[in-house]
Amino acid sequence: MAVVSDAAVLDRTALEALFLRHRLRLVRRLALVVGDAEEAQDVVQRAYLRLIEHWPLPDEEDLGRWLAVVGLRLAIDEVRRRRRWGFLPVRESDATWAMSVDPDLWRALATLDRRTRAALVLTVVDGYSQEEAAAALGVPRGTLASWLSRAKDRLRTVLEEQDQ
Repeated sequence: MAVVSDAAVLDRTALEALFLRHRLRLVRRLALVVGDAEEAQDVVQRAYLRLIEHWPLPDEEDLGRWLAVVGLRLAIDEVRRRRRWGFLPVRESDATWAMSVDPDLWRALATLDRRTRAALVLTVVDGYSQEEAAAALGVPRGTLASWLSRAKDRLRTVLEEQDQ
């Protein structure tokens, strides 16, 4: 109930504009981590609820970056929760949007663990430095660098096998 009353104080038009501006980008990135666009939309909704709970952000903090980091953390938690409770993995047919864009890349990304996919999304897709991505994921930069190195090797191997 407190979230609703806090949200009422916010400028509804500005909040809707913020949501519309960042929603699609967040859904696409988070779907790479959770493996499903519908699940990613749910995670984006939770990220926006967190934004409302923490509003206003201190000193003009970059909202896109804040939402990306919070969304990735929530996505990783969701994958962890699904595994802990024994949910079945998402079938390829449930991710037709990704399969239609680049099926080989989608299958290759599916072979990586959730942390590695999140690191790739932050560094390769979103363009954050390794230091920034490591801070966002709460790991040392060296750990993140090793994840990225192993991920690139794995992706290269899987994609080369698919080309043959």
